[in-house]
Amino acid sequence: MDMDSKEHYKLGKEFFLKNKYDIALHHLAAFEEHNKDYADVYNMLGVIYHLFGKIKEAIKAFERALKINPSYMEAATNLAVTYNDIGQYEKARNVLNKVKESSHSKTLKEVENRLIKAKLSNMHAQIGDLYIDINNYDAAIEEYHKALKLQPTFVDIKTKLAVTLREKGMIAQAIRELEEAKFINAEYIPARVNLGILYYLMRRLDDAIVEWQSVLKHDPNNGVAKMYLNAAAKEKQKTV
Repeated sequence: MDMDSKEHYKLGKEFFLKNKYDIALHHLAAFEEHNKDYADVYNMLGVIYHLFGKIKEAIKAFERALKINPSYMEAATNLAVTYNDIGQYEKARNVLNKVKESSHSKTLKEVENRLIKAKLSNMHAQIGDLYIDINNYDAAIEEYHKALKLQPTFVDIKTKLAVTLREKGMIAQAIRELEEAKFINAEYIPARVNLGILYYLMRRLDDAIVEWQSVLKHDPNNGVAKMYLNAAAKEKQKTV
């Protein structure tokens, strides 16, 4: 997924949650044009189409979401509600019954697999931490990569990887990891603090300031963000 697609996805979800459906539709449709495998996107599109009275488009979107994820209860419920609205009650019941059967058979196995993957991922991260303690950064990076292969959305591990890459002088790679971490969870403070530091090292002062200001909105007492923000502000004043 390129950065433009990521931005459309992010903005589409944000405006959808704010009930600004016209704007959300613009971004979600732009994202969907090049990304056909996101069930949540089709579910949101279905809700918007339903609200706009485009029932055929809504049904098509919900059905696409369920084709991607047959156990997607929210999409199934939305599809059933849409069928009810147009008087197709039998179809509504069939949709809900089908997804309940699918969910029941898969849930326990899926939960078990997720727990095992999470445990293995954390084990690799812990080994990486041990390598950091003896300054073996290459081995630590390898372990963090193994952890993230199992759990790509663990932002704490992505942040550890980024910090280790920074210590190796691999600044561009470190920035990429932290930007991805921010995309996954914009409220994870350590990623935002360290991303600001990397921007600062690259003399991207405006970008660094944005990161630290965001941190202080969520954590007003964050000493590291305060310290670097003051330093960056002073440097900006010198250039004026």
